Amino acid sequence: MKFGVSPSPFLWCKKVEEFNNWIQEAESCGYDAIFIPDHYNLPVPDFPSDQLMDAWSTLSYVAARTRSIKLGTCVSPLPRWIPSQLAKVIATVDILSEGRVIAGLGVGLFPDEFTNYSPQGYLGEPKERVERFLEGLQIMIKLWAEDRVTFNGKYYKLKDALLLPKPKQKPRPPLWSGGLGPRMLKITAKYFDAWLPHRGGPGYPDPKKYEEAVKTVKKHLKEYGRSLDNFTFALLGWITEKVTDDIPMIEKYVQAGCQYYVVEIPTTPPLSDGKYIQAIRRFAKEVIPSFRRR
Repeated sequence: MKFGVSPSPFLWCKKVEEFNNWIQEAESCGYDAIFIPDHYNLPVPDFPSDQLMDAWSTLSYVAARTRSIKLGTCVSPLPRWIPSQLAKVIATVDILSEGRVIAGLGVGLFPDEFTNYSPQGYLGEPKERVERFLEGLQIMIKLWAEDRVTFNGKYYKLKDALLLPKPKQKPRPPLWSGGLGPRMLKITAKYFDAWLPHRGGPGYPDPKKYEEAVKTVKKHLKEYGRSLDNFTFALLGWITEKVTDDIPMIEKYVQAGCQYYVVEIPTTPPLSDGKYIQAIRRFAKEVIPSFRRR
């Protein structure tokens, strides 16, 4: 059982020094990875939408300030990006971090984000977003592995595209999927190295639904001739005020098949620099040891 940590997507620190202290603490506490949420707009009334940092720019800073902890997104909405551009960004951060990137990808959910920041200028129906996601994913994998790429899809086209330098990790950085629907679970099993859903909100998996999805992914992995040993079942959750209360909840997901838990540190109520550090320190001391030997 491994544990990652994710700061709130909203800008919680007043100074860069506070964020630097937090990432240093995350690495020293033994977390496996820092995951940054990738959002430009979120429909949360309590927080202004302009208080969101760019995830991959932030991860490049984290890479420079750390030595061993892995770096990922939870997750980047691929249809909001130009796929070849995102492939280039991820390759760059992977090189700068000496091969520590985890590429978390999803289809996206929030209309304002896509209206204002996507190339197409609209969110689109789920079917279109999944189709864009699949085409974009194939483009990224090809650009990381092949010398030149020509691609003629419904939504994206490339002609003799060249991406250099390639990522540090070979054949590519690990891919983690945040997808939930039946088709996304099948795509996850075919192309990805891990599944990372969020456990909060409508339509997201409680332990029973999580277990059912794990079984579905395992079935598809077998159909594609892929080994379970090379696939990770993860979950993005959050920390409670009394961190030991998280143990029985995490235990339910472990029994349902979870192998990796990413704990998000909320800003409700807002936490000062000291309390934000204290939160991940307490979780590492009081929760993680209960699962270390699993």
